[in-house]
Amino acid sequence: MITSKDVRNKRFEKAAFGYKQEEIDEFLSQLEAELDEMERERAEANNKIQILADKVREYMKDEDALKDALLGAQRQGHQVIDEANEKAEKIIAEAQAKADALEDEAVRKHADAMEKNREEIAREKEALIEAQQQVADFKKSLFEMYKSHLELISSMPENFEEASEPVETETAEEIAAAVAAAEEAASNKEEE
Repeated sequence: MITSKDVRNKRFEKAAFGYKQEEIDEFLSQLEAELDEMERERAEANNKIQILADKVREYMKDEDALKDALLGAQRQGHQVIDEANEKAEKIIAEAQAKADALEDEAVRKHADAMEKNREEIAREKEALIEAQQQVADFKKSLFEMYKSHLELISSMPENFEEASEPVETETAEEIAAAVAAAEEAASNKEEE
């Protein structure tokens, strides 16, 4: 490879009808300058290549450490995910069990409440039937009393002079006492 030093040291013999010496010298000077610039750029490029090669070697050393770290992180990530999935399944199972227990308890309480309501309704029906019977009995006794009073009133003569025999008549107090006795008898039946 020709260097700028080779160009600088090169001498040509003079010929009678050759090229002009000044133009050759000027061309050789330009060529020398360009070769110097190219050698300097080549040296800089070699230095850069050397630096980059050193970095590549350094990165290659770090690459193995990074691969190991990445594999370790992946393993740990998988382990964390597996543990999280197990915990999630356990929590879901516990929640489902609690929900089932709460549902069973709610169904049981509902059934108990329904049974209590049925019993209460049955008692209330019995009480209603009994009250209806007492009302019917009271009405019957009241009607009988009114009937007897009407018969008594009907048997009274319209004209007192026409009556040959004195008829026993109940006074208003006696009638009120009879009504009060009938009401008391009806209330005693209700209490029983």
